[in-house]
Amino acid sequence: MPYKNPEDKKRWEREHREIRNSRRRQSRLERQTNDFVQHTAPDPVSQQNSKNGWKMLEALAVGVGIALIGAFVGVKLPNSGGIKHGN
Repeated sequence: MPYKNPEDKKRWEREHREIRNSRRRQSRLERQTNDFVQHTAPDPVSQQNSKNGWKMLEALAVGVGIALIGAFVGVKLPNSGGIKHGN
């Protein structure tokens, strides 16, 4: 691109205007497309966290369920036999 002579610069810009404008349009289109793709893609980290959250909730529910069943059935714990109440 000849910048030393102002007339040559103007002529070069006139001759290459369409090419430069098409590059700009293409660049804008690519940026818009990339932004759209980035916004619609799911976040793998948040999906992983939600899966782990459900697993923890399930484990808690199973643990509470087992404890309740044990309480209703009357399971004796290993240390409960050593303490004597009354005579």
